[in-house]
Amino acid sequence: MRIARLFPFCLSLLLLAAPCAAQTVDSTEDAFAVSQGASVPPYVVPVLRLVSKTHVEPTTGIVLSDSGLVLVAEGFASAGDEIVVLDGGTDIVANGRTASIEANFPMDGLQVLNVYGLRRNGAPFADSELEDGDEVRLTAFPPAEQIAEGAKPLEITTTVTVFGEGRNPAVSGETPLPNVTGPLLDSCGNVVAFSTARDVQSMETSPGTRYQWRSTLLGVMERLGIRPGPSACVEAAPATEVKAEEEPVLPAEEEVVPEPAVEQPEPAPADEATEEEAIEEPEPEFQEALEVEILPPIETIEEPLEQQVPEEEPASGWVWLLIAALLIAAGFGLHRWRQVLGRQENEEDATPAPPPLDPEEEVPVFQAPPMDSLLVLNGRMGDGAEFEISCPVSSHAVNVVIGRGSTDLQIQSAAVSRQHAALNGTAGALTVTDLGSNNGTLINGVPCLEGEIMYVEAGDTLMLGDTRFTVELKAAAGDDSE
Repeated sequence: MRIARLFPFCLSLLLLAAPCAAQTVDSTEDAFAVSQGASVPPYVVPVLRLVSKTHVEPTTGIVLSDSGLVLVAEGFASAGDEIVVLDGGTDIVANGRTASIEANFPMDGLQVLNVYGLRRNGAPFADSELEDGDEVRLTAFPPAEQIAEGAKPLEITTTVTVFGEGRNPAVSGETPLPNVTGPLLDSCGNVVAFSTARDVQSMETSPGTRYQWRSTLLGVMERLGIRPGPSACVEAAPATEVKAEEEPVLPAEEEVVPEPAVEQPEPAPADEATEEEAIEEPEPEFQEALEVEILPPIETIEEPLEQQVPEEEPASGWVWLLIAALLIAAGFGLHRWRQVLGRQENEEDATPAPPPLDPEEEVPVFQAPPMDSLLVLNGRMGDGAEFEISCPVSSHAVNVVIGRGSTDLQIQSAAVSRQHAALNGTAGALTVTDLGSNNGTLINGVPCLEGEIMYVEAGDTLMLGDTRFTVELKAAAGDDSE
């Protein structure tokens, strides 16, 4: 793996001098210089994405389950990217664990990674929604430029505003938070929201920062089939109350049983025995005699019962065989009767066969519309390389698939899915549809959701992953129809 070969050098975060869309750091030292102090919960981990052979992009993730699922902001990584999560230290070789993309949730602005070998407990979640005025704490790793200066993890407290029942909270404008990705925790350390930074992370506030609150995070976990961690708020009951309730259960007065006063007169002399005692004494001998006399007759009664059972079984077996034979015969007769009725119905419903076709008569043959036009894509890839690709189409029926795999128009970019989007319609009404791509489709910056149909007009800019282009429908060479 490239990361294992690259990081015998390690990461000392030096921010690039030239500004770029992805905040990257240089890799020239033996350790990742971000501090992981005791204030950072164990379910908050640093995540690194390899941007080039010498630079990485850092962010903050939260562990969702002990199976190694980690939540980050949507768009942090693409298919084929190399990702590392630091597990319990700052040495990439010793503490780095590789990760891959498990699922994307573009509508929620979230992405889930599967980290191999990460066995940390999932983050705890609050049992209820926030109320107006509650305090929350942003716990995250700082932007790369501050990491390079040795800054510690961020812990910034703010309050939330709740505008109505059933609505998501909002961060108070009096104490805004910086444009940094990381979890928002309540006073007990439960996750109540996840901040996703827009573009480059910074300590300045940004209108593009998005907050995915508790209900959205629980919905993502439900779609993944995992249960959230229990709330970290535990209220212990006072021990004095339990003792006060248990003491009166057995009062001292009930423990003294008055029965010994009745048992004392029992040891009386044999001369003073009453008539009842004289009658009770022979009872055991009488019961033993009865048991001896009753047992033999019980054994003699069981013998005739055993002899009668085998005599009744043959008679009942013949009866059941006769009934089964009658049922089989009745079923066979019913089947034959239905066959006869079916033949009669078929004869009545039979329709005359159509007349034979005249061999001299011309049979109409479907003809595909002529390929009278050329669909041209002209644009630029994410690395700056320009391209122009085309394919012949009919101006009356355009049906083209764009992607990285075996499609009509191929764009060789890792950010483009194998079957990314489709262009359909006519020259006067051309539409685009996203085919469930990983990195999405945009028209002039507006997302086109999976299955959604959007019109494409002349001059519109389409974006598939990191590739931008325009669509033009030209007349094919040698076509004089226009």
